[in-house]
Amino acid sequence: MTPTRPSVTEADLSPGPEHRQLRALAQQAGRELDGHGNRVAGMAQALGHAHRGEPPPVHLALGAQLHDIGKRHIPDTILDAPRRLTPAEWAVMRLHTILGLEILCRALGHVPQDVADCVLLHHEHWDGSGYPIGLSGASIPLLARLVAIADFIDALASPRAYKSAMAPELVRTLVLRARGVKFDPILTDLALRIWPQLLRARAQADQPNGVTTKPAILKP
Repeated sequence: MTPTRPSVTEADLSPGPEHRQLRALAQQAGRELDGHGNRVAGMAQALGHAHRGEPPPVHLALGAQLHDIGKRHIPDTILDAPRRLTPAEWAVMRLHTILGLEILCRALGHVPQDVADCVLLHHEHWDGSGYPIGLSGASIPLLARLVAIADFIDALASPRAYKSAMAPELVRTLVLRARGVKFDPILTDLALRIWPQLLRARAQADQPNGVTTKPAILKP
């Protein structure tokens, strides 16, 4: 049976209570986990702009900021474990994508599909080995593919309880190694071509108000 992506009711971003609530939730989530969501958003926007040749859709920034919101429901003993997770702990950790979408659905009357895709599907892999559904190739929505690369970069380049931050050169090598396995080959090649811009976007996102829905795209 071919896995399918879930459908979530689409909402526009015209001014209104739900629109403001979504943005406020994204801003809050972006600052969590030591600003991980904001850094992912900054890099995803830069990569999306380079891919499309125009500013990426507003939902990319919001979805990237919100992509790990489900980790609010993962126990700290797992999130901050100073060691490799056990298989049982890893099974719990993998639930954060589903939990994240549940948080959004409870908090908002309508969840934009693109935002839902970023939250639920950012751990799907190009070769079909990811989770939670097992999508592969172009069946993974584009915005989720962009967030996946940015998420991988920031996770490796940031210190964690179980590891030190990796040097950018090593992170770049690991991104290349994941080409066609975890990541869309075309987007991977693009990320490697604009690597300095991605690193600058990541650094900029750590500044106050560094992530907006109308980003200033950094030039080479």
